[in-house]
Amino acid sequence: MLPGYYPDALKVPPKQPERVLPTPVTPSVATETTATAATTATVAPIATATTTAATPITTTTAPPTSITTITTPVATATSAPAPAPAAPSPADTLARFKPHPSQAYVEISGADAAALYAAGVLFLDARRTSVYEQGHINGARSFSVWESDIDDKVNALYGERSDPSDQDKPIVIYCSGGACEDSHMLSQKLWGIQFNNIYVYKDGFPDWQNRGGAVRTGGQP
Repeated sequence: MLPGYYPDALKVPPKQPERVLPTPVTPSVATETTATAATTATVAPIATATTTAATPITTTTAPPTSITTITTPVATATSAPAPAPAAPSPADTLARFKPHPSQAYVEISGADAAALYAAGVLFLDARRTSVYEQGHINGARSFSVWESDIDDKVNALYGERSDPSDQDKPIVIYCSGGACEDSHMLSQKLWGIQFNNIYVYKDGFPDWQNRGGAVRTGGQP
């Protein structure tokens, strides 16, 4: 319910006849195709005539310098290899080791021991016989200073070299080297009977082995 007064609320307006709309007419559009002729204008190239006055250019070319390379042959001096120094003769070696009557012995190195060995000097082994037999310098005699027959061996050596000229000949004595004193003790014995050219090989038999010296086993020199 709507409050208020509506006098025309119940009045229905009369139905109006339908309006007929005219049919739309589609105008014909004339499509004109305009043929556009593409005209290509061919432009002829314009020849530009450039007149250049030819100025003669005089170029002076120096004649090529002939460079002569003079190769001076270098004389290569080929020196012949220096000859190996000749080994000293036994006489020259022995001349270096002179008698020293004022002292019982002189200690020498392995190099000096090898030189004296090559010169044929007598070598004496002061170690015990059992050690000597296990290995000793080839040609060395066993003169064990701790064994009972040492005095007999020393006297026998004196009988071989009783002449003073023989007593001046070098004798090399060795033992085990290091702290071993056997060679020094034997030197004292020989010096006491006039042998005055004794040399102690201080590094002894181990050094001889390290140097590759000749070694022999058994009880014979």
